Amino acid sequence: MTRSEFLEIIKTNINNRDYHLTLVNGGQNPEYSYSIGLTEKFGFELIIAGGFISIEDNESIFRYVYQQLQSGSTVDSKFVLSDNTYYLNKVDSSWCEKLMLGVYDYYNVDEITAYQIIPENRTLDTPLMSQPIIANDPIWKWLDMDWNIEVPKKSYVITDIDSLKGKTIVELMRWEDHVWEMFSGPGPEFKEEDIRIVPLGTILGIDDTLQRTVNLAVGKGLWRDNKDSEWNDWK
Repeated sequence: MTRSEFLEIIKTNINNRDYHLTLVNGGQNPEYSYSIGLTEKFGFELIIAGGFISIEDNESIFRYVYQQLQSGSTVDSKFVLSDNTYYLNKVDSSWCEKLMLGVYDYYNVDEITAYQIIPENRTLDTPLMSQPIIANDPIWKWLDMDWNIEVPKKSYVITDIDSLKGKTIVELMRWEDHVWEMFSGPGPEFKEEDIRIVPLGTILGIDDTLQRTVNLAVGKGLWRDNKDSEWNDWK
């Protein structure tokens, strides 16, 4: 696809849906998505980074916040959708320049204004983008670094929402060379709606004590009592 063809798709989406939504699969970074086309309406764009939400939920959140802004809500408002509360924070330019290249390209500008949609009950992969991006941030460092862990770059982890909020992972299993399960409690006890699939690099950024487990043999498992405990083999 040529640049002109891509820009035409963006224009068509803006005309049909009021904005274009760019979803970036972050590889070993958390996924993020941002709007193009709201600058003319509000003077800024919107971005969601991290949070491990589905594509459908992502689009619903964007649409809801957009509609509320259209109806007169301000950037200082709280946005309540399906019992979840979101608020907006202005994004530091360092994050804009790193994650929102499509906006710069579309408008052919050197500066943009953006606001981050942040869930009130956020997971640890959701950065506070009002602060400048930190060099070698443990979760987002793969934006700049080549994958240097001795497992496949496509590696991912099946885990639970509590572990993504900081609860210690106490049991894990490596099922394939690129697939792990890591839970903050007995895996079978978690409900389906509490399960998330995340990049291995992201989970290692959340808890660096898991680094020593990446060379675990396929089909093997480990458990521990707490973050300071030694790992034990599953018998």
